[in-house]
Amino acid sequence: MSFQTDFDVKERVRNASDIIDVIGRDLELRPQGRNFVTRCPFHNDTKPSMTVNPERQSWKCWVCDIGGDVFSFVMQREGLDFPAALRLLAERAGIELPEYRSGPKTQPGSPDDKATLSSAIEEVAQAYYEQLDARKTDDAKVAWDYLASRGVNDENRRRFRIGFAPDSWDFAVNLLHRKNYSNAVAVACGVAKSRRGPSGADGCYDFFRGRLMFPINNSHGKVISLGGRIIPAIAARTVAASGGTATAGAKYFNGPETLLYRKSAELYGLDLARDAIRTAGEVLVMEGYTDVVAARMAGIENAVAVLGTALTQQHVRVLKRFAPRVVLVLDGDDAGRRRAEEVLDLFVTAEADLRILTLPDDADPADFLTSHSKDALLELAAAAPDAIDHKIACLIEGVDLTRDTHRVTAAIESLLALFVKVPQNDDRASLRVDQLLMRISRTFDLPVERLSRRLDALRASRKESETKKARYQQQQSKRSLPEHAPNASGPNADFSNDDPFASAAMEDAAMFGIDEYTQSTAPRDSSPNPRRRDDASPAASLSGVDRELFETLLESPEVAAMAIEAIDTEWLQSTTAKMLLSAYQELDLNGYDLNADSLLTLIENDFLKLQIVSLQQRIDQRGERSTVTPHERYTAILTRFHERAFEAEKSRQITQLESATLAEDEEMAVLRAIIDAERIRHTPR
Repeated sequence: MSFQTDFDVKERVRNASDIIDVIGRDLELRPQGRNFVTRCPFHNDTKPSMTVNPERQSWKCWVCDIGGDVFSFVMQREGLDFPAALRLLAERAGIELPEYRSGPKTQPGSPDDKATLSSAIEEVAQAYYEQLDARKTDDAKVAWDYLASRGVNDENRRRFRIGFAPDSWDFAVNLLHRKNYSNAVAVACGVAKSRRGPSGADGCYDFFRGRLMFPINNSHGKVISLGGRIIPAIAARTVAASGGTATAGAKYFNGPETLLYRKSAELYGLDLARDAIRTAGEVLVMEGYTDVVAARMAGIENAVAVLGTALTQQHVRVLKRFAPRVVLVLDGDDAGRRRAEEVLDLFVTAEADLRILTLPDDADPADFLTSHSKDALLELAAAAPDAIDHKIACLIEGVDLTRDTHRVTAAIESLLALFVKVPQNDDRASLRVDQLLMRISRTFDLPVERLSRRLDALRASRKESETKKARYQQQQSKRSLPEHAPNASGPNADFSNDDPFASAAMEDAAMFGIDEYTQSTAPRDSSPNPRRRDDASPAASLSGVDRELFETLLESPEVAAMAIEAIDTEWLQSTTAKMLLSAYQELDLNGYDLNADSLLTLIENDFLKLQIVSLQQRIDQRGERSTVTPHERYTAILTRFHERAFEAEKSRQITQLESATLAEDEEMAVLRAIIDAERIRHTPR
C-alpha cells in the first residue's frame, strides 16, 4: 500500500473522530476557557488534571505527563496498539478500512469476515441473556435459582450479562438461521460444531447446551466468545436420561479459538476492570468467571481471569499496559500449586512484577470470599511473594540447607535453569538476573561468583545443544530439497537481518509505528513483528536546542520546509529529535503539509505524539510575548548547531594532537587547521 493511501486512511479516521466526543464517551468534560478539563482516568485524580483542546484535537494530563491526539487516547485508554486503535475508531465512525493483507478480500456474511462473526456471536450472547433474564423456560428458572444459590445478585448478573443456553441441540443454530447467518458462520464464531448427517449433507449443532453462559469480551467490551458453566441439576437429568452412558462434561469450558478469540491473549472481565486496575496499580488474576464475579460482588474491582490456560507472556504484556504489578491468585489445591510453577518463566523473561498468592485450605477465590472479607484477600495479595521467592520457598520446604546436599543442589540447578532463557544482550534483563543471583546466594549461603560460573556453563551447554539441533535440521532440510530448488536470494526472499539496507528500511517502518496493517504485499504471520517498537519510548523527551528547533518548526511550516533541507540529523542530540526530523522529511517527500496535524496523523508512536502536543502547549503559553520571529529564531538555532559542530570537530582534532600518534608534519597540519578555523569563526561578517 502506498504512503498516500496509508496517510489518507488515518487522516479520514482522525477527522471523523472528534476528540471531545471520543473522550466524552467515558469521562465527564467541563469547559474551561477555550479548552475542556476532566479527571484523568490514568491515575487517582482528585481534581481535573487532564486538559482537552478541541481546536488542536489534543489532550494532556499534567500529572501523568502523557497526552497526544485521539489515537493516543484510545491507545492509552483501551490498552491497544496503533492499528487496533485505528480499527476501533474507524468502526465507530462507520469508515470501512481497506484490507491490508494479501489474498482475496473477505465478503460480508462469510465465515472469514470478522465483522460478520462479531455480529453473530453478539446475537447469540444476547439471546442467552434474555433466556435467563426472562426465565422463559423451566430450565431457565433452574439456572436462575442455581445462580442465586451461588450468591450472585441481579446487579452483577446484569453487569456480566450472564445468560442460559437451553438444553437443546439447535437453539443457537436456529437463531442464527433466522437472522440470515449460515451454518459456516455459526461454526466460525464458536457457537456450533460441524457434523455430517446420515444423508451425507453437512450440518451443525449447538456447542453449549444446558449451561450458565458468560460472554467473554475483549478489552473494549465487544463479545468475542462465550464460556459455559455446568448446572448440576440439569447435568444430572441428562446423565439419568441416558441410562448412565452420557457424562456431564467439564465444569467449565470456553468456546473454541476463532478469528475473534485467542485464549492465550484474552482475559475475562478486563473490559470492566481496567480503570480499577489503573487506580490500584495492580491486577488480581484468577482462574474462573465465577471467581471474578465473586470478587466484584465483594468490592474487588481489579480482578480478571484467564480462560482455560495458564498465564502467558501475551497476558502479561496486555496487563502491564494497565498496572505494573500482577498477582496470580491460585486455588490452594495441588493443581493450583502446579500452575504456580508454569509462570516462573514469565517472571524472569517478561520483566513483570509477578506475585503468587496461593489461597489457604484448598479454597478458590469465590469460596474464600464467602467466608472471609475482601480486606482479608487484599491483605494476602499485598503480602504475596514474587514468583522466585515462591519457587524458592517450595524448593526448600522441609529441606535442611546445611545437610541435604542433593536436594539443595537440585534446587539451585532448577533456579539457574530459568535464568538461562534470559537474553544476555538485554541490559535490563541481565541486571534482573544479577539481582536474582544475589537472592539465591543469600538463601543458600553461596558466593555469587560461584553461581555465575555455573550459570555461564549452563548457557554454554544450551547454546551448544541449539547449535547441534540447528545443524541437524539444516542437514535434514537439504536432504528434502529437490535437486534444482531455487535458493533464498530470489525476488521473493525475506530481507536478511544482516542486510544493512533492509535493516534500515525496517527501522524506519518501526520508527513511525508502522505495523502489519500497512504491509499490503507481505504474507500474514500470526507472530508479533520482532522489530515493532510500540511499547518502547524514545530515549528522552526533547530538550535544549532540539526542543527550540521543533517548537519553531511547529510554529512555522515555512521554516520547516527550509529546515528539512538544512538540518543534518547528526546535529540532533536525542533519538526523539531524529525521529521527528525523519517524519518531517517523509511528509515533505510525499507532498503533505508540514504542520502539526500532518505529523500527528503520520506518527503512530504515542510517546512522539506526546512530544508534539507538549511543544504546541509551550507555543500557546508563550503566546505573543515573544518579539522574535520564527525565521529569526531558526537562524539563531542554525548558528548554535554550527557552533556545536565546530566545537566537536575542534575537540576531535585536539584529541588527535594529544594522542602523540601523528607525525610532526601531520601535527602541524592539524594545528594550522584549528587556527584557520578559529580565525574564520571570529572574522566579522
